[in-house]
Amino acid sequence: MHSPRAFPLGVAAPVGASHVKVRRRCPPRARRPRLRPCLRKGCNRQYLPRRWNQRYCHDPDCQREVRRWQAARRQAAHREDDAARSRHAQAEKERRQRAKAMPKVVDSTEVTPTRGHAAENFFPFQSVIGQAAISPPWHRPVIRGATAVPPAVRPFAMYSIENANGLPAVR
Repeated sequence: MHSPRAFPLGVAAPVGASHVKVRRRCPPRARRPRLRPCLRKGCNRQYLPRRWNQRYCHDPDCQREVRRWQAARRQAAHREDDAARSRHAQAEKERRQRAKAMPKVVDSTEVTPTRGHAAENFFPFQSVIGQAAISPPWHRPVIRGATAVPPAVRPFAMYSIENANGLPAVR
């Protein structure tokens, strides 16, 4: 390494390239995607791809069919795996054993009670449709002859000073 005084400012070094020459090129033009045919069987719709690896158009029906087909392929490939087959066989064996251990049919001829999450009451209020929705309710109120009491203060009324007995104060 040379000292800074060896080559004063503005004097070129005796060895090496004076500078790297840059070739001036015009910038590359942006490529526009061309229309492609959709590769789903029976579609063949022309579409503009949004990315380079897009093979199917964005029609919702087409997308749904493609996803169904891809899921079926994944499932078929999963079934071919020996480990997946053995796991499935083991799960089925356990399910059959649980079914044997379950209590048998209930003696009564009535409808058997619901079990599991179906026993929960999801809709606590009965919902009705049609004419029944606008007719008066079938049940009677618990307190008969109840009347609604008007509010103690009249809305938008001017205030007045009253005595302890409720009569207006005399000025």
